[in-house]
Amino acid sequence: MYDNDYENEQTNSGEGAAQDSGSGEQTYYNSAKDSGSGEQTYYNSAKDSGSEEQNHSYGGNYYNQNNNPYQNQPEKKKKGNGFAKFIIAIVVVLGISLVAAAGFIWLSRVDGDHDDMGFLQQNENGQSSAGSKEEATYDQTKVYEAADGIAVTDVSEIVEQNMPSVVAITSTTVIERGQYYDFYNYYFGGGNDSGKYQQETAGSGIIIKQTEGELLIVTNNHVVEDSDNVKIVFDGMDSKDAVDGQIKGTNPTSDVAVVAVKTSDIPKNANIRVATLGNSDDIKVGNGVIAIGNALGYGQSVTTGIISAKDRNVELDNGTMTLLQTDAAINGGNSGGALLNAKGEVIGINVAKYSSSSSANSASIEGMGFAIPISSVTDTINNLENMKTRQKVDEDKRGYLGINGNDVDEEDALFYNIPQGVIITSVGENSPAAKAGIEEKDIITSFDGQEIKSMSELQKKLEYYAANEKVKVAISKNTGNGYQSKEVTVTLGDSSVLSND
Repeated sequence: MYDNDYENEQTNSGEGAAQDSGSGEQTYYNSAKDSGSGEQTYYNSAKDSGSEEQNHSYGGNYYNQNNNPYQNQPEKKKKGNGFAKFIIAIVVVLGISLVAAAGFIWLSRVDGDHDDMGFLQQNENGQSSAGSKEEATYDQTKVYEAADGIAVTDVSEIVEQNMPSVVAITSTTVIERGQYYDFYNYYFGGGNDSGKYQQETAGSGIIIKQTEGELLIVTNNHVVEDSDNVKIVFDGMDSKDAVDGQIKGTNPTSDVAVVAVKTSDIPKNANIRVATLGNSDDIKVGNGVIAIGNALGYGQSVTTGIISAKDRNVELDNGTMTLLQTDAAINGGNSGGALLNAKGEVIGINVAKYSSSSSANSASIEGMGFAIPISSVTDTINNLENMKTRQKVDEDKRGYLGINGNDVDEEDALFYNIPQGVIITSVGENSPAAKAGIEEKDIITSFDGQEIKSMSELQKKLEYYAANEKVKVAISKNTGNGYQSKEVTVTLGDSSVLSND
């Protein structure tokens, strides 16, 4: 581009933006200087002739300059014919104009007000700094600029404060192999195998309350449902020292559950902190978030990202839920863990992650994690934490209702326009249910304040209740003009009577 006969030094400069000498608007200049070695130095300067001058400095070989780079430039020695010089001048001016335009766009992006993410902001002296509490949402987030000019967010203080609020949960369920396995085991051998095996599920939980004798932890219902044993590992503990947890209450529709741990069972080396619940209604798309949880069962880990979307209707195993979407990595084991804002407040309970395997014809879907908005389940959590903490009752001491029933799932409920729950197909004569006024075709929707979605779920609940206990059961009766809700009190019968019949 340059004339080969220039001696030792070539200087080219161009104006990158229109200047206003008295209006207070900024003028940007760019010049490129080639010292003869092939290296170029770029200059940026912002000059406001009607107000205080501002300098912008960005790493690498960039410099600050407040004077017009057109001034005091060495005079060029000229050679060649006039037409060649005219063409060269046009090419040089166009090239530098493009550099100036790119520099102006870049400056505009960096100099903008990124308060939600706490990105670098320019102060009145033109220096880079993290936003204050009034300027940025993330008052506990440190932002600095690495050598390569990339803004790096440090969330270590938030993590350090809130890691003790999140626990690792392992739930164990006894699975029966079924009749096919019994047949195979009988004819083909299998020793003393009972046909049962244990299945473990890894998850996370958030400490939400501490009472005189208990520590209460909220998690996803699917983490602990149908479990026969729940183990809790607090921050600072080894997994081999896990303590027992008891399921206090569950809500399948909201996919939340509350687990209690006796404070007397918590070892001294456990780091414990009750989480601060925030308001998920106030969060905005683009706000930064931090996910903490027991990812893949390896122990607590941290990921960061932003809120990608709000009010996402997502199909999950327990039905459709309205969730927050984030690009913070959420993997198996993160379920039940905390999604935090930059103040360290819980604004979501991590619940799911979408992913698809890539192929030659389809792109892989990653970075789609979901969380239950905390404000949508606050009332549910309050109800569950006020329930009585229960342990399983010995089988010969358990209570019973005396009914047979079928599941009414979400699809059936929509198709027949009936409530979801357990529709009763028969009621035992003089059974506890019959004495309470429960009849055939009634639908059980709740047992002791806990939603019921299936017969197996109802049977699991009964394992925690002894004979002669009084329990409130919510039912829906068919009035001919639709179903009407009603609550009855049932005195549970003695299941040992059934086994003797």
